[in-house]
Amino acid sequence: MIFDVFPKLNIFLKILGIKGSYHEIFSRFVLAKGQLKDIVEIKTSENFCLKGDFGCQQEDNLIYRAIIALEAFLKEHNKDFSMLKNLSIEVQKGIPSGAGLGGGSADAGMCLRKINEFFDLGLDTATLCLIGSKVGADVAFFASGFESANVSGFGEIIERFNEPSYDFEIFVPDVFCDTANVYRQYDKMLQEGALSLSPAWQNHQENSDKILFSNTNKSNKDAACGRGSLNDLFYPALRAYPALLHTHNTLGNEWFFSGSGSSFFRLKGDF
Repeated sequence: MIFDVFPKLNIFLKILGIKGSYHEIFSRFVLAKGQLKDIVEIKTSENFCLKGDFGCQQEDNLIYRAIIALEAFLKEHNKDFSMLKNLSIEVQKGIPSGAGLGGGSADAGMCLRKINEFFDLGLDTATLCLIGSKVGADVAFFASGFESANVSGFGEIIERFNEPSYDFEIFVPDVFCDTANVYRQYDKMLQEGALSLSPAWQNHQENSDKILFSNTNKSNKDAACGRGSLNDLFYPALRAYPALLHTHNTLGNEWFFSGSGSSFFRLKGDF
C-alpha cells in the first residue's frame, strides 16, 4: 500500500492556558494538499522495518511511537497485534522538519489510519484519534482523516469543520524552528508581560478564507499585525529565530505563519 501524506497549516493558533508544561490551544488545522508531501509505503515483511531520512533514533520516531501505542491498545483490548511485528514502512520525506507543518505527526497519524485499513483492524476514527493523542500533540488530527478541523485542548480534541478545499502556496525559509524552543520563548514573553493568554476565539465557525482575508491589511506595510493576531507563536518564533525577520519583512501581508514556524503560507489566486 502506497499513499501520500500532506502537511497541515494553522489558519489560527491561540494559546488559552497553561497546565504544567502543557499549553492549552485552540487552532484551525487544514490539510494542504499540494506538491509538498511525504510518500509512504507499508507492506509485510519477515521482521519489523522502518526506513526513512528521519534525523532521529527509531525510538524517538513518531511513526514508531504510534505503532507502539497501537500495539498497547490492541493488547489492552485483547486483540491480536502480532501482525505489527511483520510490518515494513518506508517513507520518502518531502515535508521539511522544523517548519510548523507537522510532517512527523502527519506520517504517524496517517500510518495509524492506513495500518488499520491494511490489516482490517476495524478501529473507528475516535479510537484512532485517541491512540494518536498518546503519541504527539498533532497526531490525532492526522489520524482523524479530516481535511479541516478545530483542534483544542492539548491537541486531542478534534472537531471536524466542513468548508471548501483551498489551494495554498507554502514558503519554507532555510530556518529550522524547534517547537519546544518556540514555546519556551512564549513562556518567557508571557512572564515578561510582552504577551498574554488569548481569550476564547470567537470566529471559529468562519471559513478559513474569510479569517485570512479579514486579517490581511494591505495598507499596512507591517504584516506582523495579521500574523501575530492569528498565531500566538509568531512573535516568540521571531525572538527565538531572528533569521525569520528577513522573510517576515520580505513577504506581503497576504502571507501567514503556520504553527511554531518556520513556514509561511497564503491562499493562491486573487486575495
